[in-house]
Amino acid sequence: MGGKALNKYNIHTERKNTKEFLTLVEEIRNKIQGDFKFLLTAVVKYYHTKESHGDLDLLLRFDKHHTIDLRKYIQETFHPQAIHNNGGVFSFDYKNFQIDFISIMDEKWEIANVYYSYDCTGNAMGKTFHKFGLSYGWNGLFYKYRNSHGTNSGNILLTTDARKIFEFGGYDYDRFLLGFETLEDIFKFVINGKYFNADIFQMENLKSIDRKRNRKRDSYHLFLKYLKDNNIISGFNFNENKDSYLPIINEYFPDANLLEKINELQELDKKNKVISQKFNGDLVMAWLPNLKGRELGDALKKFKDALGDDYENFILNNKYITIYNHFMSIYRNF
Repeated sequence: MGGKALNKYNIHTERKNTKEFLTLVEEIRNKIQGDFKFLLTAVVKYYHTKESHGDLDLLLRFDKHHTIDLRKYIQETFHPQAIHNNGGVFSFDYKNFQIDFISIMDEKWEIANVYYSYDCTGNAMGKTFHKFGLSYGWNGLFYKYRNSHGTNSGNILLTTDARKIFEFGGYDYDRFLLGFETLEDIFKFVINGKYFNADIFQMENLKSIDRKRNRKRDSYHLFLKYLKDNNIISGFNFNENKDSYLPIINEYFPDANLLEKINELQELDKKNKVISQKFNGDLVMAWLPNLKGRELGDALKKFKDALGDDYENFILNNKYITIYNHFMSIYRNF
């Protein structure tokens, strides 16, 4: 997406004016729907006065009863110079233009259509929701659970209801549904959000992977320029302790059973912590100092495979010496 996905293959596609763009849209959609009657397609919405386009983002709706080999279909139908797959988004060149096929399962179709519409609303809203400890994407709004190591180890779905997502984030969903005439209108929509904070969008405040991604997005640079030119600074003051927002999140999305699921993940985290303390690679290397690298990994896997579904209970319910003896017995056998 963005028209630059194929640059790594030394393929530099051109921009198309809106008339050319719509001609390609009709051609490609007619081709797909002629080949697959079951397949619903939708063009990602853009602001109404957009004069040129760097790519075509086309959503493809699948269900559990129908699947196709997209790469094979693209190759045989459009004969591109290259096909790039990035997380299920297939980018390829056709008539010197970048086409992006985005596969969406039917249960996520509505929220995906909203999320991808009107660049850069989804990206901007996602950054705001992140300050609550949440993740917003094409598949819904999630609470990101972090384990005792501080890493994300579980995503709890709060909702796929776009209206509820917008309302919780302080965005006017009815205004969004009207669409936008200009890119500036999209910027104003984002800025008018209840929790907007200009600081969280500045390049120096982004994580490295996010910074690298947004450097390639022209619309993101234009948004930062708009903030600077209009002297829009700071905004809503977020609490650094994201756990402080748990009560209001839980209250707003009661059907998600957020607190109960967090408790389940915390209990799982405690159990995994005990298991990792009682049996790990460092312990095995202390038992067998010459065992390293791939051989160490193989030994750990063999031990876990030998125990199968009983692995966790065995570690939890036995003492150090029992674990040691059992590991050594299995190790000697292979």
